Amino acid sequence: MKISLCRILFLALVMAFPLTLSVPSLIFAQTDEVSQLRQRVIELEQKIKEVDGQLKECQESARKHEEVDHGWQNKKNWRSLEVGMKEEQVRSILGVPVKVIKGVKTLWYYPSLYEGYVCFGENGKLTGWNEP
Repeated sequence: MKISLCRILFLALVMAFPLTLSVPSLIFAQTDEVSQLRQRVIELEQKIKEVDGQLKECQESARKHEEVDHGWQNKKNWRSLEVGMKEEQVRSILGVPVKVIKGVKTLWYYPSLYEGYVCFGENGKLTGWNEP
């Protein structure tokens, strides 16, 4: 069986014709999918930025919470007291006392098992204290 060159070309064209019709649609489908994937990546990157921002806020809040001195409850605060401080300064460090006894000397008591207190002289300046 002899097949002519024309016939071979014709068969090749006929066989390739369905491929040429499906290739553009395949390319279009892939382009559309790539476009959708790019959009999804953009959305996910935005969500990552939002979550990262929230994480940083939480970390900053936790760090600040750790740094908060917790008033009279923190030994570091008691140890930052200095003789001669005014009442306002002590209050800003230790917080509001639970009990105040006024007399020649003024005593401020802070709640604890070991009764922390500060003592102010007649001039309203810190003269001494007892850490809880």
